[in-house]
Amino acid sequence: MNPSAQLRRLALAIVCAALLASASIGAQFSANLSGPVLGYLFDANAGSLRPVQGILGSSTIGRPVELGFTLSQALTVDPRHVIASTAGLPDLLILDLGETPFSIAAIPGVPAGPSLAESSLQGTSAALYDAAGHRVRIVTGLPQNPAASDVVDLSSVGTVTQMAISDDGRVLVFSAEDRGAETLYIWTASSSVARMLMPVGSVGGIAMMGNGAAAIVADRAANEVYAVWDPGGAAMPQFLAGARDGVSIPVGVAVSAANRIYIANSGSATIMTLDSSGRLVKSQDCGCAVSGAHALRDSVFRLTNRLDRTIFLLDASSTEDRILFVPKPEN
Repeated sequence: MNPSAQLRRLALAIVCAALLASASIGAQFSANLSGPVLGYLFDANAGSLRPVQGILGSSTIGRPVELGFTLSQALTVDPRHVIASTAGLPDLLILDLGETPFSIAAIPGVPAGPSLAESSLQGTSAALYDAAGHRVRIVTGLPQNPAASDVVDLSSVGTVTQMAISDDGRVLVFSAEDRGAETLYIWTASSSVARMLMPVGSVGGIAMMGNGAAAIVADRAANEVYAVWDPGGAAMPQFLAGARDGVSIPVGVAVSAANRIYIANSGSATIMTLDSSGRLVKSQDCGCAVSGAHALRDSVFRLTNRLDRTIFLLDASSTEDRILFVPKPEN
């Protein structure tokens, strides 16, 4: 090992030790929690995580977790694990908030501060986009044994705008913008080269179905939703819904554990439900400023971003999916 690598590893070990020591502060927080925790929300203004406590339909946002350090980014993996970046460490971290005290581990070889990050449906893999380096790093083995598996070279495709990764980390579907034109691409571990699938207007969200059966793509410019069936193989696009069906400036796509598809429409403040074959089932009014569809836990998605007002959630854990709200935190 060369001297610079040794020094880097030593520095990383020292900083990790300091952060782990600060985790004892979090033990007091964890011990004071009463009842179940549905998941954690990232408070970008405070650089902290806040628990959603209680049960679905009757939950509150708790006080910030006393980590002892400030986060610059956070990505939910599952109800207890979060991938995060923080100043002072060059590598990405994974936090286990289900332990007392919480635990911290670095993901070696994966730099902190990705430009864009997405986890897979079951939280077993993640894609981290580095805009400056024109590449995506794929992490598999989440949450217990995270490891960098592949680096996707995107130097010839423009700037990535949206992406989705399969649970095994072997299929990446993403959109990229170059000179005002946006295009949908697919990368597979077997081919190792990103291939163009089709031009798009402006992708508002991509989500991968279970077992990589399809990638669901919402085009907010065209007000259209497509499925790309078998993205790791034949990659066959199929139109699913459009403006006539109620698609209105879609800004997020989510897939439940049962492979039901959800489209978050910011134009109409509605959530559309499609079955696993892409057939429209129903549409629900949110009564909120829909900003996306971000996983909070299994088949539960956050529909709004701001923590200084009521948070809206989509509970898709059963066939009777519903929209719920969580009051804004009091402090």
